[in-house]
Amino acid sequence: MIYLLLSILFTTAVFLTIKEFQRYQLDNLQAIVVSYFIAFSIGCLHSKSVFSVSNLITQSWVWGALSISTLFIIIFNLMAITAQKGGLSVMTVANKMSVVIPIAIGIVLYSENAGFLKLFGIGLALLGVWFTSKKKGIEKFDKRLWYFPFLIFIGSGLADAIINHMQAYYVSHGDLDLFSTSLFLFCGLIGVTVLLLKKITGNLKISIKSCIGGLVLGLPNYFSIYFFLKALSQPNYETSLIFSVNNLLVVLVSVLLGLFLYQEKLSKQNYIGLGMSFLAIIVLYFAV
Repeated sequence: MIYLLLSILFTTAVFLTIKEFQRYQLDNLQAIVVSYFIAFSIGCLHSKSVFSVSNLITQSWVWGALSISTLFIIIFNLMAITAQKGGLSVMTVANKMSVVIPIAIGIVLYSENAGFLKLFGIGLALLGVWFTSKKKGIEKFDKRLWYFPFLIFIGSGLADAIINHMQAYYVSHGDLDLFSTSLFLFCGLIGVTVLLLKKITGNLKISIKSCIGGLVLGLPNYFSIYFFLKALSQPNYETSLIFSVNNLLVVLVSVLLGLFLYQEKLSKQNYIGLGMSFLAIIVLYFAV
């Protein structure tokens, strides 16, 4: 359980850091691409084995790592477009509710326990995420662009499902650090390709302060993935439980920090979501 808590801690730190990007008007894509290479460097230093490209390309899970990294970049751009169109809440809910995909796959394909108490807890967790993520405001999402949140939902869910599949069948416990490090390398390389295309089309202006923001983001970015993979590798906890509790607590902690650190206002729906979230945690604890 300690790995899950550490994953939640670092994931929340990632969200808080990105939130600060808005205050200082940083270029999200530039900062995140820099953070990928910082995370890759941390992974090389943190790994017990020496990282080498020749070793990486011989791994049976390399295709999965490349697929996950590609999905990460696509999802990020879809989320940015959706948020820019005035659908921040729609984007958040689509991203967070995608947890239902790896949960369902864990129950159907991996024959995980699907008792009433567990299903009830997961249902409460999903409702908690839904209500807690909903924000009041003047946002009006263009319904003609419905496929953007739909693609975010599918893409995020598939990325989580592939991570789970790779960890369960291809990545040994000793290769977790190499696997997580490779994700950031591929993400960084794909991100650089996107930046070069933007440079060619004249839509890119290098920002030093955005690069500095990426340096700060790199550490929590790496450990959020690393500890999440460690949590998934623990034999005492089913993946459906890990995904639901992780997603729920990240949303819960982020909302509470927003309330106390940024004086964000909560609606009646948000308070209902918080109540459901606390109840879901209790139910899932006893469902284990």
